[in-house]
Amino acid sequence: MASKNRMLVILALLAAAVAVGWYRSEVYSVPDANPRPQLILMTGGSSPYWQLIANGAQAAAKTDGADLEVMMLEQDEDVEGQTHLLSKLEASNVDGIAVSPLDAVQQTRFINELATDTVVVTIDSDAPLSSRLCYVGASNYAAGSLCARLVKEAKPDGGKVAVLVANLTKNNVLERKQALEEGLASGASAGENSDAVYEVVAVLADEGDLGRCSEQLTQTVEQHSDLACVVGVNSYHAEQIMAVLDKQNAIGKVKIVAFDTEDATLEGVEQGHIYATVAQDPYHYGYEAVRWLAHNSQRTGNQLPLMGTRSTVHISTRALRGDDVPEFRKQYRELLGEAAESPNQ
Repeated sequence: MASKNRMLVILALLAAAVAVGWYRSEVYSVPDANPRPQLILMTGGSSPYWQLIANGAQAAAKTDGADLEVMMLEQDEDVEGQTHLLSKLEASNVDGIAVSPLDAVQQTRFINELATDTVVVTIDSDAPLSSRLCYVGASNYAAGSLCARLVKEAKPDGGKVAVLVANLTKNNVLERKQALEEGLASGASAGENSDAVYEVVAVLADEGDLGRCSEQLTQTVEQHSDLACVVGVNSYHAEQIMAVLDKQNAIGKVKIVAFDTEDATLEGVEQGHIYATVAQDPYHYGYEAVRWLAHNSQRTGNQLPLMGTRSTVHISTRALRGDDVPEFRKQYRELLGEAAESPNQ
């Protein structure tokens, strides 16, 4: 009997020890100090340009140990669709959001609401009056100035210029347009024709509608038989410009300066139909935006950078002329294909 009682006491003590151990493990356990950041990237479309941004973002997420959800608009420049998505986001469920705002004014209040619960950065296009902590992308004013220099190279004697824009709400478009117009209106720089005068005769906003883009440009070309140059400020414009000028038998006569590096644009530059294009680096926009979020998204209060101390991360643009295309196309295709097998995609 005494042996049985002793066994019961031992079992009770073991059970108590197990219970105490469980309690201590629950109460005193140290939580994971570095959980995987939960991040969102919201693009402004689904064209190859945006896919490059997504690929760069996915590569950074893999490198920095973050879980990334890419929210890619089906239609480029769909302001209404993007605004709807922004209004439905639950910021409290994620550690950071990167967004390319298509309407800086209209969407600032949504960005501000998100920023009360999580870290927000803007990418490719900024909302400078919002509470975002950082903008990652080109200096679009510098890109517009480069575009003005290319127009002057293409038409050194001056002339009439038509400018195609997606819209007049997106911050990057507005900055490019402003710098282009100011650059064309400014005096000649070293090596430029001091007698040349450039006149912007049309700024054509198409809201991403390719039919509207083609129709408006056709009317402008017909109204200005002496048009000297057409500038396409968005990535899809180059192909539309070439198609319209081809129908008007004006390829070569009217110079083209484009933006970005879609296949049709690069082909046009290589063949001499496009004088030059302003090439951005969207892959590294995505990479740096997610890298910044991964490093800062789980900081709070005074751990975060002071507002404005790192307001921009600028990644340079460059001009591509015919001889530059083969090597650039090789690098472009490599980046476009990267992260295709990524588990974060």
